[in-house]
Amino acid sequence: MIRKIKRTLGIRFSLKALIRNPAIYLRQWRLPDVGFADLVRDAMASDELLTLVQVGANDGATNDPVGKLLHGNPERFTAALLIEPQGPAFARLAARYADVPQVTCLQAAIDRESGERSLFTLDRDTASERLGRTVSDGIASFDRDHLVRILRTYDPSISQAEISGLIQMTHVPVMPIGQALETAGIAKPPTIVLIDTEGYDGAIIHMLAEADIWPRLIQYEHKHLDAPERRTVAWLLLDKGYRLRADHADAWGWREV
Repeated sequence: MIRKIKRTLGIRFSLKALIRNPAIYLRQWRLPDVGFADLVRDAMASDELLTLVQVGANDGATNDPVGKLLHGNPERFTAALLIEPQGPAFARLAARYADVPQVTCLQAAIDRESGERSLFTLDRDTASERLGRTVSDGIASFDRDHLVRILRTYDPSISQAEISGLIQMTHVPVMPIGQALETAGIAKPPTIVLIDTEGYDGAIIHMLAEADIWPRLIQYEHKHLDAPERRTVAWLLLDKGYRLRADHADAWGWREV
């Protein structure tokens, strides 16, 4: 509600964004006031064909800053790789792009080595009924404590027994980012990388760095990272020449080539 009022009044300042990521926020006043979707639109308006990698794509529509752009203009991309480990969300994602040959939907997660990991999710129907609100299947993490924190944010009085009943564990395949790119025929680096992985975003960016993958456009969710990781990731990208902006939830930027 407060954010809606601020937008209506034309107020751009965000104290939460400043506190969460001062390394970015204190520098962005000198940069164009541009959102990530605007950067993608500008890239799509050029003559260059693009490649896209989305880590944590969910269903390709929910809270997705590029979903409509990709779905509505797939001809602007030579290839797009949409990565989502959760079964229900992946099924919706795959159905959305079933007739788009440029798009590869991969049911997996990214890690440093191939294998399998435990992914913690919520029983959506039961959690929604218990909490009195719609619970998204975007809430998934390798870290069980992350889901515990979210549940207690929603309802501080929730009991440990209830938490245990709402959290589910599944095993999902994992693979390195380079291997995932190969499955979609995407050469390094992709033009655009979008990351939304409930607090695993910093680890993904470190893996991109280890693989020497520096996309032109990048967005990641920083609100679930702790303060040291926010600073580390911000300085890593700034040192690589990215111009970064941030709001209370996400950080995004572009790199001159």
